[in-house]
Amino acid sequence: MPFYEFSCKKCNHRYEELTSHDPSGKYKDVTCPNCKSKSKKKLMSACKYQFANPEGTDRWNSESSGHDYRFNHNLPKVITERQRAEEAGKNPDPYNKINDLESDNSWGEVK
Repeated sequence: MPFYEFSCKKCNHRYEELTSHDPSGKYKDVTCPNCKSKSKKKLMSACKYQFANPEGTDRWNSESSGHDYRFNHNLPKVITERQRAEEAGKNPDPYNKINDLESDNSWGEVK
């Protein structure tokens, strides 16, 4: 829900209120915190939003960790996969040498 800025028509007190958007512009549930009047004028201002996670605690965009969550949670897995690939790449001949002619038990036997 966004914060909207209002000015009371009775006491000229400026205040912000967290409320849902009202297409009619009346905002019936908003009252002045100073004099409790419902007579108000909505001021033109940039709309602010408040999300559930305070700044710096969001796991997706936290700057305190140096990288975002999507990168850090996969990092150990990626490092081990990279090490395995490098070790497998050091083997000059990855194929097993098989001599079918000499290792076959039934070679030369005709029944």
